[in-house]
Amino acid sequence: MKRRQVKRSYEFKIPERKSSREESGIIKKPKKINWAKISIKYSPYILAFIVLFYIVFISNVFRVGKVDVQGPNTELTASLTGEVDKYLSSGLTGRNWLFLNASDLKNRLQKTFSGQESIIIQKSFPNRLTVKTDEQKSGIVWKTGGGRYIVSLNGRVIGEVKDQNINGLAVVNDGSNIPVSIGDKIISRDFVDFTIKLNSYLKANNLGPEQISIAETTSEMTVKTNSGYDIRLNTSENIDTQLRALTGTLDSLKSQNKKPTQYIDLRVSGRAFYK
Repeated sequence: MKRRQVKRSYEFKIPERKSSREESGIIKKPKKINWAKISIKYSPYILAFIVLFYIVFISNVFRVGKVDVQGPNTELTASLTGEVDKYLSSGLTGRNWLFLNASDLKNRLQKTFSGQESIIIQKSFPNRLTVKTDEQKSGIVWKTGGGRYIVSLNGRVIGEVKDQNINGLAVVNDGSNIPVSIGDKIISRDFVDFTIKLNSYLKANNLGPEQISIAETTSEMTVKTNSGYDIRLNTSENIDTQLRALTGTLDSLKSQNKKPTQYIDLRVSGRAFYK
């Protein structure tokens, strides 16, 4: 009797590799972090950081207290002190000596007090701040209430004129006769610049002036020339534009052998009227 042959199929499988942990039969637990040990190890650094943070940001070690302002007069010194205090209070770290930007403070003061020859900012360790400024530049002379006063380039009264020479400064007569005091800011820097340019032009063209005056407002100025007529100007408009109009008018009249008898009015922008 013959045996029946039976075909058998086999599936070949690659045995999976067991991990080392399974092969060894040991599963390792994750290592625990010993916070106490780490804290002890780094505690000196943490403590140093806390102390440094306290000294720099919380304590008064680097805090700028009283500012030493050295000005030419008490009025200007008080104004400078107020402006410096305002700057120091403007930021979170404003009064911190370490973070104080001396250049930025100097630029701000020079813009506000533009009539100063110079402003010096000195930082002295650990919390001292010194602000120094010299005499203010003279701009014009302001005549009012029977007195004459030197006004700085930034429009502040810096002294009274007695018998001293005013060195060719323009004299502006205030028709309203409003009294002023030394230290008062009575006019703008733009008005002073306007008057200085006008005075230079008048002298260069032999027009005087005999008198420069304002009435109720500083926006309108009248100049009495040595030729007998007045020049009327608008101080809120560009001085160069008005002087060009004045030059054109005078040249035109000269070419016709004429001259104004009463006034030249330049208050309307771009136009000139005369009589």
